[in-house]
Amino acid sequence: MISRILNQSDGKWVFEDLAQMLSRSLWVDISETPGDLNYILCTDSELITSQIGSFIPLRSINIAADKREIEQKFKAFGVNRPKTFILASIKDVELILTTHPRDRWILKYPTGCGGMNHRLIEHISEIPEHWPQPFLIQEFIESVQPAVYRFYCVDGNLFGFNARKFADPNISTPWVSHANGARYSHQETPPPAAIEVATAALMATGLYYSFGAVDLVIDLHDRWYALEVGTDGIYNHVDRDIDNNAVLDELNERLAIAFWKRLGTPPWGKSWQYRE
Repeated sequence: MISRILNQSDGKWVFEDLAQMLSRSLWVDISETPGDLNYILCTDSELITSQIGSFIPLRSINIAADKREIEQKFKAFGVNRPKTFILASIKDVELILTTHPRDRWILKYPTGCGGMNHRLIEHISEIPEHWPQPFLIQEFIESVQPAVYRFYCVDGNLFGFNARKFADPNISTPWVSHANGARYSHQETPPPAAIEVATAALMATGLYYSFGAVDLVIDLHDRWYALEVGTDGIYNHVDRDIDNNAVLDELNERLAIAFWKRLGTPPWGKSWQYRE
């Protein structure tokens, strides 16, 4: 079987650094033409609808790229999450806002990552014109300190439990993203409840047996909720800038072993290493 890191089309420059990292860690060449088994990063839309061999399921890549798709899967599989609604019209949004007056609501931009374009809303007048429809609104989970927790998962194994937090307690934005200045910090033994919710989220979206990351929050009563999942390919990729070389090395090694488990004998010899 021929394996490839598939990175093509006009947007491939966004994935170039990741492509180089994956090529070194998986011992697989970068190509603009697909092989039998591919680690897909960027490709033409016509190709993604075909039956191309993909390490990460194509359907799961598309689910992870749209928070409305994620919500549909979370709902179908009963994943514990904040109250979330996909709404066809502004009148439907108004009904939710008026019938749940004690809750704070986020109007979530359905595509993109890192809290990009999300906003807290109290009234439909705050919804920008031309906002993507159907609308996605989600309950804002209050916490003692703003934080988003993350697991990575490769081939059915969760690891690398961390938290994104702001070093400066005066930062007031509710969007605890790397782009907004939040930084990752390693967490010790993850709570069993967090593992359970993370596993359910990854299973629901079809990422559990390939590669995915899941973001979680915990409320004031120590209840865990899944916010979303992420993966590599086409629209976004999982952030590797985590200030933790040990977790990054583990992620690369686990991906390499899982990828080659589908191909046969790995080319790096008896113990995994970066390709020079």
